[in-house]
Amino acid sequence: MKIAVDQIDPDAVRVVKQLRRFDHAAYLVGGCVRDLLLGLKPKDFDVVTSATPNEIKRIFHNSRIIGRRFRLAHIFYGPKTIETATFRANPRELEDDDSESPEAESGDLLIRRDNVFGTPEDDARRRDFTINGLFYDVETGQVIDHVNGMADLEARLVRTIGDPDIRFREDPIRILRAVKFAARCNLGIEPETYRRMMEHRGEIAKSAQARVSEEFYRLLRGGAARRSMELLVETELLELLTPEIARGLKGEPADAEAALRRTRLWGYLAALDRSTARHPVPPSNALLLAALLLPPLRDELDPDSNGVGDIGQVVAQAIAPALERLRPSRRDSEVARQILLSLRYLLPSRNPRRRRPRNLSGRDFADDARRLAEIVADTESVDPALAGQPILTEGTSAGDPAGADGGGDEESMAPELESLLDGRRGRRGRGPYRGGERDAGASGGAGASGNGGNGGNGGSRGPLPDRSQDRRPPLASAAPRLPPLSTDLTSLATAVRSLITPELRPAFLGLGNFGGPWHRSE
Repeated sequence: MKIAVDQIDPDAVRVVKQLRRFDHAAYLVGGCVRDLLLGLKPKDFDVVTSATPNEIKRIFHNSRIIGRRFRLAHIFYGPKTIETATFRANPRELEDDDSESPEAESGDLLIRRDNVFGTPEDDARRRDFTINGLFYDVETGQVIDHVNGMADLEARLVRTIGDPDIRFREDPIRILRAVKFAARCNLGIEPETYRRMMEHRGEIAKSAQARVSEEFYRLLRGGAARRSMELLVETELLELLTPEIARGLKGEPADAEAALRRTRLWGYLAALDRSTARHPVPPSNALLLAALLLPPLRDELDPDSNGVGDIGQVVAQAIAPALERLRPSRRDSEVARQILLSLRYLLPSRNPRRRRPRNLSGRDFADDARRLAEIVADTESVDPALAGQPILTEGTSAGDPAGADGGGDEESMAPELESLLDGRRGRRGRGPYRGGERDAGASGGAGASGNGGNGGNGGSRGPLPDRSQDRRPPLASAAPRLPPLSTDLTSLATAVRSLITPELRPAFLGLGNFGGPWHRSE
């Protein structure tokens, strides 16, 4: 295995060389070295050095120190970030020397601080897996291996550095990372590592929810979403992360509706991987949530469904259980809901009179909504049996307007999306009265000019007929008709408060119970 030098980011090389100019040891490290050796394209480049975070900050003015538990520096080159960390030792080894600490007495190995500096070998041995403990020297072109990671790369195995029992108890998030590397790099998991993963998977609950959620998003974002989900189901980790989706994927084979939702989810995940390969920008958290939550809502969100009722309420209740368990940020939850509601107007419809939002492109969720519609279309083109099945009222067929005059098309838009998309409509338009005033002033001016011209040049024609009754009054005479401008701030505040209605709040908050639409048959 060799590293192609032309695949290395020049800014990462610049960081390494600049650190060495100041007499600091510095190497490329971790995932970028692993991916280069496997012939994959690294998503980013990390550097490890003997310089402390404050020393890095003094050398690079385009840097910023981040982190509390794990302090490191981000060095910025335009939109690119080179993550640069200091050689560290395993803090648990120091805690072992303190036999009187509460953690030593309880046997709790969870790492709570990680700012103990060490040597390059210490740093390699404190990392999670052997395939991530490799250093690359950009000046000599040599791979430095303190942990036998090259052998595991050649064997295509994920193996912990040291005792897997201890490593997973130190940081249970490593269990999810093992799944991520196995799925993304198409590797197997070493048997003892796998056994300890299964034994300690329940300890993931000890980790901060934000770290768990972010690692879950990374599983789906890296171009191996389907394989990652298969491994999560196999290891029963999905049951810990989101039991609603896990039960949906393990439904009874005889349940045709559950089987269709299950097949749709696998299809969406495969299409998500194809979309990730095509697009330079990785999918957002909100898009990932929407793709996971769509299968039980595909028929309700079909553009030709006219028997759903309040689609906003249906979506809110359907996604609430999984969101309560995953606990994404409020913004991600709300944007995911908007993406799902937008699908109703982005997917193709058999009804040519179907209303589509005219200013959807101006919203921050518009690109994600179109990308999800693309994922759905890709899935259904591969397997037409997964296409949406419109929910229809009695006596109607797919593509028919809900009413004889087409008015149903207007009413079918979700109120939440209607208010979101049309809230600014008419702001640039002119009212009819203001336009009338402008026309009146213009015609009055033209008339005066015309009369003067005719009087000076066309005396033989005689006086023009009096059409003062036909013309609108000039601007000056119209001014008294304008209502006086109110300067009462209390009245203005009352008017503003009247525009803020409870219906504009996110409808998903506090709704639904675990189980949701994945279990309609129960």
